[in-house]
Amino acid sequence: MMFRSHLIRGLSHPDIYSYQLKKAEEAEGVWKRAVLLILASGLIFGLSAYFGIGSEYLSRKLTELSGSEFEMHKVLYVIGQLLWGLFYGAAIIFLPALFFWTLSDLELKKLIVVQLLVLLILLAEKLIMIPVNLALGLPDESSPFSLGVLAQTFTSNGFIVSFLASITIFKAWAIWIQIKYLKDLTEKSMKVVVAMVVGLNVALWLLGALFSIIQFEKII
Repeated sequence: MMFRSHLIRGLSHPDIYSYQLKKAEEAEGVWKRAVLLILASGLIFGLSAYFGIGSEYLSRKLTELSGSEFEMHKVLYVIGQLLWGLFYGAAIIFLPALFFWTLSDLELKKLIVVQLLVLLILLAEKLIMIPVNLALGLPDESSPFSLGVLAQTFTSNGFIVSFLASITIFKAWAIWIQIKYLKDLTEKSMKVVVAMVVGLNVALWLLGALFSIIQFEKII
């Protein structure tokens, strides 16, 4: 049975899509869609940087730099975010797929299909946040879709705020997709699948929160 990876259908009809993926002998178009989504990730991150989102450290340097130097810093920031977006897209696709592959007997390509769905959700979140950030001037920690706003009402600890800001409606949807597909594709119990998925995501959120409070510009 040949399987075509229509990602929107995978999000809108997960029961049918997971059944077809499980029965498939070969998944067609997976690598092409992986490359396209990675490129889209770089483009979306670059677009976000172009509008100045997340570049607060540049604003602090406005009085220290000449006009040409400031513009150069802006260009470098956009390029850096574009490259980071490419890395982010590849990491979201391949790192969890490899992790789940080591803990199951599934074909790696089928796990990559699952992660393509996850990346699509996360890129949708990133894209939606661009006009939200521009209209409201909110940092990522204050996203209306996350627990970051709630966290800021009871603590000023940057690590805790950043960690809770990582928990968004979109990421909850992505976790549900991972759990749904891994449960349908494997013979593992729901408890084991939930432990695998939630454990991995919490570890990534903790790592992300740690990096968010490190002021790399001071180190450099």
